Amino acid sequence: MKLPITGGCLCRKVTYQITAEPIGAGNCHCRTCQKSVGTAYLAVLFVPYSALKIRGKHTEFATHSASGNTVYRGFCPVCGSMLFGRNSGNDKIRPVSAATLDDPRIYQPHMDFWVSDAQPWDYMDPDLPKFAENPLHL
Repeated sequence: MKLPITGGCLCRKVTYQITAEPIGAGNCHCRTCQKSVGTAYLAVLFVPYSALKIRGKHTEFATHSASGNTVYRGFCPVCGSMLFGRNSGNDKIRPVSAATLDDPRIYQPHMDFWVSDAQPWDYMDPDLPKFAENPLHL
């Protein structure tokens, strides 16, 4: 994978670079991800915390995860695109919305997680491992 990986919001007021290889990738089917992106799941790329370099002013919205941690979802205050997040319980990994990558073809999910919250009309790739909750314990 060629570095840096770049991405940004719809209006390009907020952009980012990922300067290290992603740690993993998966489709999160939890209700808060569903509501934050307005569809069945969030396609998420996990990157080393220090490897995400953000340009432009973003806004964060805080929610509580099932673990009791606070999840901060970063979005563009102009166009509303949800871009990335951070978790109060983990300072090593940052989730990045794969749909906001400049080249989203690089996204290759390794798993489906929080499938306990998946919608009955959501078709999941039968070849991907399934986890009822979060296997990363975030």
